[in-house]
Amino acid sequence: MPHKGPGVTDTTHQLPVFALPEFTLFKGTLVPFHIFEPRYCEMIERCLGDRRLLVVTGLQPGWEALPDDNDAPVFDVGGLGRIVSDRRFPDGRWNIFVHCIERVEITHRLAAADHLVPLVDVAIVGDLLSGSGLRLAAAADRMCTLGRSLALELGAEGAALGKVLGSTDDPGLLSNRLASLIVRHPRERQSLLEERSALDRCQRLADVFAAELMAVERPSSAGNWIN
Repeated sequence: MPHKGPGVTDTTHQLPVFALPEFTLFKGTLVPFHIFEPRYCEMIERCLGDRRLLVVTGLQPGWEALPDDNDAPVFDVGGLGRIVSDRRFPDGRWNIFVHCIERVEITHRLAAADHLVPLVDVAIVGDLLSGSGLRLAAAADRMCTLGRSLALELGAEGAALGKVLGSTDDPGLLSNRLASLIVRHPRERQSLLEERSALDRCQRLADVFAAELMAVERPSSAGNWIN
């Protein structure tokens, strides 16, 4: 069946793919990008003249060995972003802010010879109900308690973490924002993005906070501070 052209309110069809190595875009986050590659500069210009939407997803391992990363396989699950702020430089580069409005899965790749980047159709991937509300609340409380403890231990460096912890009471949304901020390893970030249980995300992030707390450097004795 041929694909119809996307309408103004259509958020799932014929969307450009912004594929990046070792990057994951989580729902509910706002992320800045500096765009300088010609193909992506053209993509941004087209986006701004259309629905301001793009799919941000990660390149799968092994993309470095390919002659053209446009042909590199990407993760099927990524973030659907809306460009909410843009600035174009005289040389064609862009600074943009992208707000991730949904987690999506790529369902169809379209051939589009006049585009420098692939176009895809996507399906929105929401969280699944898992466990009781009490279990989710308890997991979120443990996550937040450990997160606040880490923010205090980090001092000024923990300011961003403290701000995110106070940004919402929704455990699912909060776990997404925290994963975006604190999880460093790309494969773990992708795994958390694909995790559809808010309960499991909260539990996993609580464990991350616990590990980070254990790793915070502390003076071994008062004598260390004596000159």
